[in-house]
This record gives sequence, C-alpha cells and structure tokens, in this order.
Amino acid sequence: MRLSKNNLLVIWIVPVILALVIGNNFWIAVGKLLPLKMTTFLIYDKLVVIGAAIFLGGLVYWSIIIYYIYLIQENEVLIQDNFTRLAGSGTAHLENAKKLIGKVLDDIKVTERLKPQQ
Repeated sequence: MRLSKNNLLVIWIVPVILALVIGNNFWIAVGKLLPLKMTTFLIYDKLVVIGAAIFLGGLVYWSIIIYYIYLIQENEVLIQDNFTRLAGSGTAHLENAKKLIGKVLDDIKVTERLKPQQ
C-alpha cells in the first residue's frame, strides 16, 4: 500500500499534536505542584528542561521515521521501473543468444553433411 503525501502528513502531525497535549498536561501538573513548595519546587527547572528535551527528541525521531517511509516509497517506484526495463533488456539478450545458438547449430549440421564419410 502506497501512502500519499497527505497521508504521511497526517501520520506525522497527529502524534505531534498528541505529544503537545501530553506536554501541556505535564506543564499544568508541574505548575500546580510548584506552589506547594515540595520536592517539585526544587527540581521545577529541570522538569521543564526534561519535558522539552523529550518532546523535541521525540519530534525529531518521529520526523525521521516518516521521512524514511517516504524515501522507501519513492525508491520502490524507481526500483520497479528499473526492474521492468532490465527485465526487457534481459529478454532481448536471451533472444539474441537463442538466435546465435541456432546459427551455430545450423553451421555444425552443414559442416557435418559436407564432411566426407570415413
């Protein structure tokens, strides 16, 4: 099944939107814990950096995966075209070889007939 560019865009954007929603919920949860001055207060900055890094890392990873899927599809079309062309040239080579073998066999038969019997 070949995916169109629109399908690939949807496959790319939906997880990104879901990750943004999850990140927003994370931000809200950490923000609600901040005024309580508990352990979260001490590591608030680190939690924000970790959340942002996870989001950006996941975004890059997912983008690369979708791009690889696109490249595989494009190369599949190219490979199929080349295979068809090469199969056609291979058939032509086999036909030429068949003709040459036929000529060689005819020449052998002619020389066998002309050869004096011993």
